[in-house]
Amino acid sequence: MREVNSYLIRSVRDILKWNVLRYTLFIGIPLMGLWIWLSAKIWPYAIAVTSMIIGWIPFSIVKSNGALFIIFFIWFVAVLVSFAAVTALVGPLLLRRFKEKTYYIYTFTSLLLFSALWALVLLFKWNEIFEEIQKLLTLLPFQTVADASAWLLAFYFFYNAFILTLFLVISLFRKPYLEAIRRIEYPEILPNEKGVGKSHHARIVQDSILFFLFSLIAFPILFIPVANVVTQVFLWAWLYRESFFLSTCNLYCDERDYRELREHRVVIRSIAVLTALLNFLPVINVFAPFFAQIMFFHWIMEHKSMKMQKEEKPEAIEMETEEPSI
Repeated sequence: MREVNSYLIRSVRDILKWNVLRYTLFIGIPLMGLWIWLSAKIWPYAIAVTSMIIGWIPFSIVKSNGALFIIFFIWFVAVLVSFAAVTALVGPLLLRRFKEKTYYIYTFTSLLLFSALWALVLLFKWNEIFEEIQKLLTLLPFQTVADASAWLLAFYFFYNAFILTLFLVISLFRKPYLEAIRRIEYPEILPNEKGVGKSHHARIVQDSILFFLFSLIAFPILFIPVANVVTQVFLWAWLYRESFFLSTCNLYCDERDYRELREHRVVIRSIAVLTALLNFLPVINVFAPFFAQIMFFHWIMEHKSMKMQKEEKPEAIEMETEEPSI
């Protein structure tokens, strides 16, 4: 796990460089804007569908799940408000003393810290907060609770659609920003034009379709507190795991590298789960799929670097031991 964390730190460092950040901003933000615009256009229809679905669910389940959604919403707002308040009060005094790239480091670090802080607060006070919100939802008319749950369910659908679209775009247009990192950090490793035997395009399409189908099959679990979060993390991790690994290997690996790396299933799953968890963090969620792709990239390039070093050592020893000719 320590190795995976080091890849995350390096990915944060890389994604804050302008030659990589420009791709993440120009891809992530327009896509988010597109889905916000699209959701605003069809929001009444989405609410009608989710309200119909909510109508099939017993009120006790709607109440429990509604309380969980509200706690998550409180956490989300608390993180954003804390970040805004600290930035407004302390940010100008701190940031004017540092270079421009420090602004992005400050943003990512602050959001991670506030996310962890408020998660711990809610975790320690979970029973009290959960009970109070459930009491509040019990006092409200069923239609009010149902409407609130329908609104949150519609948001969930649109958010998952955004993540899936971002995944597709990043997978198809990954080369420019990965090459920007390679030229700086791994100039000795060149892209492999042959790639591996498996087509990553076919895998991306297959995983996208299966992700959509699995999400529909797992839909009833969304109304079971805690299980819904675990299921969603599993689905996101499954989506990232093979597709991002294969799409990166297709750029820099041969068939032998691919088979060797496939044996490290724990590392592959750890990277996928860790980056899937980032989808829950405000603002950072726009960059979560980028983190997944870049973390797989660093892991693969480290493997190739170590392999090159091992291949060079025997040659160096042979040259040193070779006797000069008379």
